[in-house]
Amino acid sequence: MNNSDSGQDSQEEKPFAIPKQIKDLRACQYCGLLLTLEQWNKITQCLNGCSADQTKIFSGIICVMKPSKSWVIKKLGNSKNIHPGLYAIDVQAE
Repeated sequence: MNNSDSGQDSQEEKPFAIPKQIKDLRACQYCGLLLTLEQWNKITQCLNGCSADQTKIFSGIICVMKPSKSWVIKKLGNSKNIHPGLYAIDVQAE
């Protein structure tokens, strides 16, 4: 970490929500956050504050490391308060 990184936003200091395995991935139907079924069962709502259900019908995966600096997040029109992690590009309800 260099000195220029010391002024990071609090959202970029959040830990990554990386799935432990690629088997049984589920996406939040609202924001597309990808976690395993086991990880979803351990939390009461999406890490982004969504109360949306999860789905296993999704396509494409992107990794978001620094949400406030991600051009992909800006193009997708997602919130600046998004949690770092893996996201589905296209999500469909079951």
